[in-house]
Amino acid sequence: MKKLLSSRKVNTHKGDYGKVAIIAGSKGMTGAPYLSSKSALRTGIGLVYSLVPEALELVMSIKLTEAIIKPIYDRGTGHFVKESVEDILTNLNGMDAIALGPGLGVDEDKVRLVEEVIRRTNIPMVIDADGLNCISKNIGILKGKKAPVVLTPHLGEMSRLLDKDIKEIKENKQLYAKQLAKDYNLVVVLKDNKTIVSNANGEIYINNTGNPGMATAGSGDVLTGIITSLIGQGLEPFEAAKLGVYLHGLSGDIAESDKGEYGLIASDIMEAIPYGIKKYMGNSLYLMNLRN
Repeated sequence: MKKLLSSRKVNTHKGDYGKVAIIAGSKGMTGAPYLSSKSALRTGIGLVYSLVPEALELVMSIKLTEAIIKPIYDRGTGHFVKESVEDILTNLNGMDAIALGPGLGVDEDKVRLVEEVIRRTNIPMVIDADGLNCISKNIGILKGKKAPVVLTPHLGEMSRLLDKDIKEIKENKQLYAKQLAKDYNLVVVLKDNKTIVSNANGEIYINNTGNPGMATAGSGDVLTGIITSLIGQGLEPFEAAKLGVYLHGLSGDIAESDKGEYGLIASDIMEAIPYGIKKYMGNSLYLMNLRN
């Protein structure tokens, strides 16, 4: 992974570093789009469009000063509804990557919305959290999807996706990560203390960064933002997923060295992302200089 990121050229602008959409959030769950959107920015993406139910526009505009907030029709509910689909699809034009799912909630309208976004877009996509819970109702929607897809389940979400007992999955994590990736031709990030990343070719990456303090609400939303950002900047999805979980864990380790494991929260991980990248880039440049 040492050459996946390089130093930026002097003569560049924000448009050179990608544009992503984060489709997330519901009333009471504003933290999910906030963490995913800001983590994408902290990872270097040029532009983030945060697509949220219109009832959340004010609070998200206050929380996210650097992202572009796109209020989506929600029938005044504070949640995405089936009528939100066309508004969402209109706002996806020109995006380099999409994140779908953090803080959405799960009901009939959300299931339909997630399926429609998957069916009617041809943009690389990271599906997380309630996006995964929605497709577990009809995982066949992923069959034949041409644009790259990255799934980021924890063990409980993996259990629902595969309709298998969590204990069975935990005892055979590599097997099931490879199986899901192969069956649906996508990338799987199976989150655990040693997160596993697999692709459709059966390649496996086992991550070794991170610490128990990262077992905290919102940590997965941070990871979603990181991976989406890396894809939006042009990395191939499998490489983006591997580097994403590495940087996520590294950022968590940097935050833990300051805060300790007990006090660590997701925003600490998010704010440590630039230092994680700086450390990664420093090591990369050092090793490249050795080779040269």
